[in-house]
Amino acid sequence: MKEKIMKLLTDLVAIDSISDSAKEVAAAEYIYHFLSELPYFKAHPEDVGLLEIEGDAHGRKVPYAFLNGEKRNTVVMMGHFDVVNAEVYGEAEALAFTLGEELEKALSKKALNEAQRADMESGEWIWGRGAADMKGGVAIHLVLFEKYAAQAMEGKLPGCLFFMAVPDEESYSAGMRAGAQVLREYKRKYNLDYKLLIDPEPTNLSEGKQIMSIGSVGKSMPVVMVQGVTAHVGHCFNGISPLGMLSGIYLRTNGSLEFSDSYEDEATMPPTWTNMRDMKYIYDVSIPYRASGYFTVLSFSTTPDQIMAKLKRISEEVFGEMVTKLNDTYQEFKKINKFETREKIHYDTLVLTFAELIERLKKEDAAGFAAFYEKAYAEVAEKTGSGELNYPTATLVLMEKVLNYADIKQPLILLGFAPPYYPAIHSDLIAGKENAGTDAYQFVKKAAAAYGQDMSYENYFMGISDASYSAMDHPFDYKAFSANAPMWGDLYSLDFEAIEENAIPAVIYGPIGKEYHQWTERVNKKSLFEVVPAVTQQLIAHLWEK
Repeated sequence: MKEKIMKLLTDLVAIDSISDSAKEVAAAEYIYHFLSELPYFKAHPEDVGLLEIEGDAHGRKVPYAFLNGEKRNTVVMMGHFDVVNAEVYGEAEALAFTLGEELEKALSKKALNEAQRADMESGEWIWGRGAADMKGGVAIHLVLFEKYAAQAMEGKLPGCLFFMAVPDEESYSAGMRAGAQVLREYKRKYNLDYKLLIDPEPTNLSEGKQIMSIGSVGKSMPVVMVQGVTAHVGHCFNGISPLGMLSGIYLRTNGSLEFSDSYEDEATMPPTWTNMRDMKYIYDVSIPYRASGYFTVLSFSTTPDQIMAKLKRISEEVFGEMVTKLNDTYQEFKKINKFETREKIHYDTLVLTFAELIERLKKEDAAGFAAFYEKAYAEVAEKTGSGELNYPTATLVLMEKVLNYADIKQPLILLGFAPPYYPAIHSDLIAGKENAGTDAYQFVKKAAAAYGQDMSYENYFMGISDASYSAMDHPFDYKAFSANAPMWGDLYSLDFEAIEENAIPAVIYGPIGKEYHQWTERVNKKSLFEVVPAVTQQLIAHLWEK
C-alpha cells in the first residue's frame, strides 16, 4: 500500500493543477483513467464517470465512481485535487511539483526555521506543493478504493462506497457544488443511506494530538455599495461623501463580536473586510460619488438572512449618524462663514438590499428591466469567464450597473452577497443523523491509539472546506439568499435542495500535514502510509455495520 500511495501521490503532484485554471482538467482525467481501468468498472461502466461542470469557463470536470455493496449503508470518499500556485517557492518554483531529493535539496538551502530544519533532516516528511493539501489524502482514498473495488468484483463488499474528486476547492468550489447533484442522483437511484463523508484534508497536530474535525465553518461575503452626493471640495457641504458611510459600516462590522457564533468552547473569528475603496477611477476635485467594499463573515449557526438583517440595521443607523454629523458640523461652520445660509442639511435614510432594489425596478417596468438585466448579466459573465473579473469584483460591477439603471439621485446604501458561499455544517446536528460526527471521532480515537497516534477534535474546521456542501444543518430561506446575490444564475449557483436531501454528515480526517500553501508544505510519511489508511478502513467497516 505504501508504494501505491507514493506512486499516486508523485503522479498527482506532478500535475500542476492550480486552482481556478484549465490545468485542473489534467488531474481530473488522470483520476478518471485510474478509476475506469479498475476491473469492477469494466463490468459496471455505468457507475464511473467524468462529470463536466456545466458552463465552467475552464472546462473542468469531476471524476467519480460508485461501488455497489450488500447493504445500503454508504460511505462517501471526497477530496480536492486543485492546489494553490507555487510562486512562494521562489527560485525552487520549477521543482515544487516534483517530489523527492532534488526539491528537498533546494529547500534545505533556504532559511528554514528550527522546526522546519528538524523535519527536513528527519526524513519523516514529504515536501512539495499539494503533497499535504491535499493530494496525499486523495492518494490514500484512491488506493483504498482500488482495494474495495476488488472486493466488490468478488461480490464481497459489505456496504456501498462512493468516491469523488473535485476541482476548485481553493477558489469557488465549482467541483463540489456540481458533485452534490451526482450524490443525490445516486442516492435516489440505489436507495442509499449516506452514513458519512470522509474528507481527507490534511490535519494538524496540537500538543502531539492529531485534530479531527466533525464540522466545517460557514462563510458568507456581504457586499456594501454606498452612493453619496458629489460636490466640488470647495463646496463640500453641498454633497455627502460615501466614504464616511462606508467607513462607519466598516467600524461597526470589522472585528465585531456581534457577528461571531459560538459552539461549546469554540467561536468564529469576527468579520474581516478584504476590500474597501471609492469607485472614482479618475482624479478631479470632487467628492466621490460611490464607494464599495466586501467582507467575510464566518458562522456556525447564523444564516445569511440573519446576517443581512444585522447589516441592514447597522447601515441604517450609520446613515442617520453620518447625516447628523454632517449637519452638526455645518451648523458650527455657519458661525464662521457668512456665505453659508441653509437652515440644515438633511437626507432621508435609504438602505436597500439588492432584492429590494430589483423588486422596485420590476414594479416600475418589468419588461424593460428584464431586457436591461439580461444584457448586463451577459456582459459581466463574459468578463468573468475570461478571467478579467473575479466573483466579488463582478458582483460590484453588476450592482453598479443596476444602480445606474435605477437612476436614484438621493444617497443610499445597497447591500448584497458575493460568491462563494459556504453553509456551516456540524455532523452532530443533521436531522436524522444526530451525533454522527462524535460517533466517528470516538471510533477513530480508539483505532488510532493502536498505532501510537493520540487524537483530539474540533467541532468546526476553520479553514473552510467542501464538506459544507454535504448537508444543511441550519436550513434557511434559499430563495431570499439567491435574490440578494447578483451573480446568482449561470455564473454561480448552489443546489440547496440537493444538499439538504443528501444530508451526509462529514468529517475531516486525513494525513498529518504542516504549513499548507507555503513553500514548506509537507506531509508526514507515517500518517500518510500507515495510520490514516488503516484507521480509515476500520472506520468504513464500522459505518457499514451501523
